[in-house]
Amino acid sequence: MKIPRGVVLASLLAFAATPVFAAFSLNDAANAVSSMQGGQGGNAAAPAGGLLSALGSQLHVTPEQAVGGTGAMLGLAKNKLSGNDYSQLSKSVPGLDQLSGAGALSGLGGLLGQSGNSSAVGSALGNVQNTGDLNKAFGALGMDSGMVGQFAPVILQYLGQQGVGGPLLKSLGGIWGAGS
Repeated sequence: MKIPRGVVLASLLAFAATPVFAAFSLNDAANAVSSMQGGQGGNAAAPAGGLLSALGSQLHVTPEQAVGGTGAMLGLAKNKLSGNDYSQLSKSVPGLDQLSGAGALSGLGGLLGQSGNSSAVGSALGNVQNTGDLNKAFGALGMDSGMVGQFAPVILQYLGQQGVGGPLLKSLGGIWGAGS
């Protein structure tokens, strides 16, 4: 019996949101996303897990909000950066690409009590073409648009620590409205 990836992600993230499973962390969520999408298990997800942990601890967001907000921002980056720049970004930070995958985003929609891609959340997160879409995605996750400005510096700092170069960071900052 093959279980859809979205169902697995939704289940794992649901555990992260319950007090009984408080030991389930954002790193565990990143590992689950990576393994569902054929990643290299913990090795590929460790950097992405570090990013999710940084967002959770610095911005006090839920695991769902960290995964969804990061996914929405990376989705916008994927749509706005040249193919070469996005490829460089995903090669620089192993596991990062799994956070922007459609499967992870539709799974998040299911987690939030809606049915995958047909849900408002899945729809908002799965089609981030501009900053208006990004703001809608954050709203669907229960965050106001001001949180985009709080996510951006944390993500940019983290990417810089992972070896992403200055010109690419500047491009990402421009895409996310964080300036340089």
